[in-house]
Amino acid sequence: MENIAERSYANLLCLLYRHGKLGAAYFNSEEQTLNLYEEMCDTKPQYLRSASILREVAPKYLLTFGNLTEEYVKAIVHFIQSANETVVTSDSLELPENVFLTSMNDYSYEVCKTIVQNINVASNHLERSDDAKQELYFHSIINWDHRLSIQALAALYKFIETHSTMFNFQAGSVCIMHINQVTLKNHVLIDNASFKTLKIFCQKSHDAAFKRGEESSSREGLSIYKLFLSSCKSTLGKAHLRNILLCPINQIEELNKRLDFISFVQDPNNSDFISNIHDNVKHLTNLNTLSEILEKIYNARASSSNWKTLYDTMMHIVFINDISKSYRNKNTLLNELNETVTENLYGLQDTINKALDFSVDVRRGRPAIKFGLDDDLDAKLLRRQDISKHVNAAARCALNDLPQFVSECKVVYLPEMGHLVAIKEWEPNCDQSAFQDLGYQVVFSIGGTIHYKTPICVEMDRRLGDINGEIIDHENRILRRLAGFVLKYNRDIREPLRLIALMDCLIAMAKVSQHNNYVKPTLNKDNVQELVKCRHPLMERILTSFEPNDYYSGGSHSHMKIITGPNGSGKSIYLKQVVLVVYLAHIGCYVPAERANIGMVHSIHCCGQSQESAAVRLSSFMIDIAQSSQILHYAAPSSLILLDEFGKSTLAEDGIVLLASFLKKFLSQNEMCPHIIVSTHFAKLATLLPENRYLEYYKTDHAFRDGTFCFLYQISKGTSKSFAFEIASAVLGDDIIQRAKQYYHCLQNNVPMDPQKYQYFKKPT
Repeated sequence: MENIAERSYANLLCLLYRHGKLGAAYFNSEEQTLNLYEEMCDTKPQYLRSASILREVAPKYLLTFGNLTEEYVKAIVHFIQSANETVVTSDSLELPENVFLTSMNDYSYEVCKTIVQNINVASNHLERSDDAKQELYFHSIINWDHRLSIQALAALYKFIETHSTMFNFQAGSVCIMHINQVTLKNHVLIDNASFKTLKIFCQKSHDAAFKRGEESSSREGLSIYKLFLSSCKSTLGKAHLRNILLCPINQIEELNKRLDFISFVQDPNNSDFISNIHDNVKHLTNLNTLSEILEKIYNARASSSNWKTLYDTMMHIVFINDISKSYRNKNTLLNELNETVTENLYGLQDTINKALDFSVDVRRGRPAIKFGLDDDLDAKLLRRQDISKHVNAAARCALNDLPQFVSECKVVYLPEMGHLVAIKEWEPNCDQSAFQDLGYQVVFSIGGTIHYKTPICVEMDRRLGDINGEIIDHENRILRRLAGFVLKYNRDIREPLRLIALMDCLIAMAKVSQHNNYVKPTLNKDNVQELVKCRHPLMERILTSFEPNDYYSGGSHSHMKIITGPNGSGKSIYLKQVVLVVYLAHIGCYVPAERANIGMVHSIHCCGQSQESAAVRLSSFMIDIAQSSQILHYAAPSSLILLDEFGKSTLAEDGIVLLASFLKKFLSQNEMCPHIIVSTHFAKLATLLPENRYLEYYKTDHAFRDGTFCFLYQISKGTSKSFAFEIASAVLGDDIIQRAKQYYHCLQNNVPMDPQKYQYFKKPT
């Protein structure tokens, strides 16, 4: 899971675990929406479903039920602390500051049902007093069969109401834009260790030590995310790209839809259309800014620039949809965009265009209403223009009444105070009441100017009235009606934005794929993996040349591959490139290979070379054991498992036995064995495993060139030798190497060694 403190959004997640079932709901502060998961099974002790939700939502705050003595709460706290790289001790467990516990006693299902039906949803404009209509509305957007998730949603909303300022709401004024139903049903399960091993994300701290730890100073290193990031044109697309990488899916229909769009982008006949999309995507606001604008509109605090940003966003959405009209028969994603651009969106854009005048420089940032929209408002505006004539005449009359030492005066209008005569002080410490006999009453003095209320001003107030206040009230009534219209159909703005964000990501993937010669994979449900000359997408970018390799698993091929070879021969890179190619196919991207037929996987597990860390206080061996235990719990026949030198962190005798037992467990499943790739230095492993048609041994090839040992970085069938003598000869002398070979020969054949034949120290002559 990416670091919980990494995102600035104050997302709140609520988890409810009871009797092996998990209910979950979260508040997305970027979009200001509530999101409800379906009820799902989650097995202990790893709770992989809960971990997946935590990683995808990346909450700033977490709410769950129970107390610290319960196993589930302990597991969640441990997961959050390890994800944030804080010290975790086994003897004591403290509740993090961003984790909150509540009791089930306050949230029975019937109580929660009532709470949910009373949530203030901006898109719900039905009468609040009509219970039947309200119940029908909430039944249309929520599946009430997921009882645990309903309880989690109710607890989540009550927490937001109680701590509204934490989520940028005004006290007592919590408004949710919409409630969405989300799912994990088609998601590929990947644990946090696998994301790190594969370098899907790789956040680097600032080079300057005093800036490390600051969120704004971090940057992305060499990673899959960085690979596509620079080709995304909008902040909207960059945010959506992260979500795509965090949520690989195994739904073939959706993946083929993405792959077809990449093919569409790479077609030279469509290049002008794609350029037009990119030019418009750059001007779209992200969902976080959109939510802030909608919140200001809801609270009647939106400025003219806020309305202009909202209007421009809708205008570019409509324009992108209009220019795609002639291409819809070529791609289904463009048809989906057309379906999400509803008549309501066209109506919103047209209404804002007719109502607001963005060409006027409005004081205090207030939006200006277009002349001609409302006859009553137009009359008031014309009346205000006539006031200037009355003001000038009143100023001349006032000046004629004043003594000669007052050389100038002016009549000003102030809201709530009406018309006043403003006179500059004619001398220091002058008598402000000097004109009282003329009917001038002092109102206030500021900045060396004295303001008086005169009989002429009183008459102007009576005849002209508080025209500015009337105009502002009239404009506010129009803006409130317009705001209600926008909030009611806010989802009609969000949905096309999500699709356009996806299109921006896929265009970025298409450009990277075309530049690096990626190919479109064929997807299957037959649990068959066939990769021809696949490459590592990151390593090939930093190496001058990269040697591709094949991989076949499932169907008529073996399911388990054990690869042996010396250090530096390319074993680990081969393992990761196979997994990365499969991973890229599950986000709907082209893959670095000559040809790829990829089966849908249930989960991806990477048990790599672990490093000890003070953050978790576990040895490398214990980390390996924990990861392998998780694999045993969650691996399915269609899972993809990577084991990189498992058992290296303990005694060789213990490591090889544990590895053999682990592999035997899966080999015993025969055709139900997952796809497993193992790299190891344990040459004797083959003697501990039974012969099985689902098991094959591979090695890394080498060659001797001019007496030098060279790696070819090719994978072929067979088992490898250790090449210890060849590698040692690079730093040790020939006499030592020869003596080592003699020792080895004697040990292998159980014969005594002749000390006279090989001597380490030569006798002095």
